[in-house]
Parts: sequence; C-alpha cells; structure tokens
Amino acid sequence: MVTVNELIKSIWYGPAPSVGETQNIRASLTEERKLISLIQLFKSGDFSLKHVLIHLMNSTKNEEILNLCIHVFCSVCTHEDLQKVENLDFLSRVSEDNAYVFASCARETLSPEVVPYLLALLEEWEDTVVEGVIRDSLDHITDYTENLDWNANINEIGSYYMEWMKTIVPTFYYYNGEPVFPGNLTKTLVQRAFAVRGQNVPLKMESIPILLSVWSGTKCPVQYKTLIDEGVFQQLTDYIDALSERS
Repeated sequence: MVTVNELIKSIWYGPAPSVGETQNIRASLTEERKLISLIQLFKSGDFSLKHVLIHLMNSTKNEEILNLCIHVFCSVCTHEDLQKVENLDFLSRVSEDNAYVFASCARETLSPEVVPYLLALLEEWEDTVVEGVIRDSLDHITDYTENLDWNANINEIGSYYMEWMKTIVPTFYYYNGEPVFPGNLTKTLVQRAFAVRGQNVPLKMESIPILLSVWSGTKCPVQYKTLIDEGVFQQLTDYIDALSERS
C-alpha cells in the first residue's frame, strides 16, 4: 500500500483504481488507511464520502495526515465546500508547517472562495516564512499585484478582492484570474518548457503539472525541479498529445 508520506511528496495520487474495485471505509481503520481508501474512492469519481475527509482533516492530531488531507481537500473541494467555514476549522489551530501547506495548495482549489482564508492566514502569519507563499497564492488567484504593491496590507488586498469578485462569474473556477481550461494550461506548460529547454535550469512550474496529473489520472512527466532536455521535452509533448485526444 502506498503511504501518506509518499503521496505528500508526489505531484499526484496515483492511477485510478480498476473498474469495479470498491473501498470499504470502516470506522475501525487507522487514520492513514482511511485516508488512502478515501483517495482511492475519489479517484474512481465517487465523492460521496467527502464529508469523511473533512472530518478527518479537522480532527486528526497527526501532522502528516493533516498535510495530505489538505492536499486532497484542495483537489476535490467545490466553491460550496469553501463557503462552509466549519469545513476549515483546522486553520484556527494550524501549525506553521501546515499553514504553509494550505497556503501553497490553495491555488489548486481554483476557487475565489479560498481568498478570505488566505487573508486571515496572512494576518496571523505575517512576518514569517508563511507570508511569502500566502502572498504568492493570493496574487496567483486574484492578480492583485497588477494594481497593488506586493506588500500591500490586508485591508487593501481585501478591498481589491471584493471589487474583483464583482467582475467574475461566481460559478466558474479560475486559474491566474481566467476561467480554467486544460488546453490553456498545457499551452503555458509547453511554452515554459520550450523556453528553458537545454539550458540546465529547472522548469519551476508547480501547479500546472499537479492539476493535469490529478485531472487526467496520468502523471505529468515534468514537475517543478525537472531539467528539460530534448528527451524530456518529447515526453512532455507526447503526454499533451495524449491528453488532447481525450474527452
């Protein structure tokens, strides 16, 4: 069985289970086995037990379990899930390490509804290592630095967010301020890979390889630290070609 620690370090949750494979998620399971079973269930397209994930995320005292719960929640949550403040009760007592995890994963929710939580975290974790990643995610979601300084205060960003919300479609999911579409993500990924190909520098793209891997169930051949040579670039183009042929 794959472990929590292995999944924390990965950019995806592994391939989808075989057709007909079922998950027996009993109350007697350990937290780790319950979480792994929930992930298998979600990968099959069944989100009926999302509430079990949310309960585990808010009740566990294990930092590694919480870390992975946050990753999974940010992959499967909806706008409605984020609108329920009680679903993220853990943030009121979160450690610095997992505040950092939530702040970095927040952009993968693709939901503007996550911004108020990031603003609350910014107030609590200002002047720590968490501040930078919170601001990164806020800028990634709202593009606030188009109009404000990077170091703008919480009230300024909050006011900008409220005005920005009036300009978007609330039911849509957004990436970099635009309605998300896989074709746009693959285009951005290829452009970046082409730009650094053969230069012996890492790709330095995190969210797009994760999103494509999770959505498709097929692991993207590149990630943040990947060096792009001709062979890797061909693997990437083959991967994107395969995705483009799918529904």
